[in-house]
Amino acid sequence: MNRWIGAVTASFVLMLATASPIAAQDTTAQAYPLRVAQQPQRWSLAWYLAREKGWWKALGIEPTMSMFASGAPEVAAGASGSWDVGGAGDIPAVLGAARYGLLTIGIADEEPAINTIMASKDMAERYARDPSLIKGKTIPVATNSTGHWAASTCLEKKFGLKPDEYRFLNLSTPEINAVLTSGQYDISMVWSPNTYILASTIGAKVICTGKDVALPITSNLLAMPSFADQHPDIVAKFLAIYLRSVEWERAHPQQTIEYLSALYKSVGVNIPREHLSQEMQDRPTFTLAEQLKMFEPGPGGTSKVAQWSDQVAEFMKSAQIIKRAPDVKKYVTGKYLLMIENDPQLKAFAENSQD
Repeated sequence: MNRWIGAVTASFVLMLATASPIAAQDTTAQAYPLRVAQQPQRWSLAWYLAREKGWWKALGIEPTMSMFASGAPEVAAGASGSWDVGGAGDIPAVLGAARYGLLTIGIADEEPAINTIMASKDMAERYARDPSLIKGKTIPVATNSTGHWAASTCLEKKFGLKPDEYRFLNLSTPEINAVLTSGQYDISMVWSPNTYILASTIGAKVICTGKDVALPITSNLLAMPSFADQHPDIVAKFLAIYLRSVEWERAHPQQTIEYLSALYKSVGVNIPREHLSQEMQDRPTFTLAEQLKMFEPGPGGTSKVAQWSDQVAEFMKSAQIIKRAPDVKKYVTGKYLLMIENDPQLKAFAENSQD
């Protein structure tokens, strides 16, 4: 880790040395209007907490939140310049990198356990026992998503099916919930918290997860490249707010569940309370020290996050989502994590587990 931090370019070190601490805030200055892209997901809790706890204000930021049902429409909106920073699954993150250089600046959470194939109560056991029954099926999927990757890999590795033996139907997650609930389809790709909704409403059951087939699925923290170039201090503050939430959640697990319930209700997602603890368990988040380790180049010069992103890109090429993999060195960056690590005030903020 010390060697990696020591290898930061001279210009970057000079910037840190000569600039005033980026955690310092002139209370008379106008708050920066930051546009944040989010989804109704567990990792959006960080920004909900930041509003409730006053952390945005503490760092001089006034966020405008935009909600997206999934990553593909979010990436499309990003391409038109409608947001500055945010979060999305690893496949949308790589798609954005391939199309316009979208930066992956942190890991929002880990998700192999919550990207699933679900089947109706009547068919789940039959499909699990005899996967040949899935042949010829139309399977609703939010394409260009992490769920797309999980579903494809489950069908191949767990159920032994070839891509030409089933058909994916591209639907949004609300539409998937609707068609499965109505009985129009009896198998689909879905991720939490939708899994809990379908389990409680129609008794749907998970028959495969990304974890079952050892996929390194994550959601990522993202920044538009032009914005990051112009406002690196704001990007670092955005990350610091996220990391402070991670610390706070670990120190206050029961209160975190209450806030998660409130977040989901605020965006119209109503899941049974008993599933909230499972949601937290199945979607672990990472502190500053843990993130730095994941972004640190290994013996071959490539970080874990870069290796995961290359795996994502290989799937996307095979699925013809992209023609060629973007250069991982150009879009996966630990620069903004290092800015926090090297600024005593901002690091103290990011590692504070108190209100």
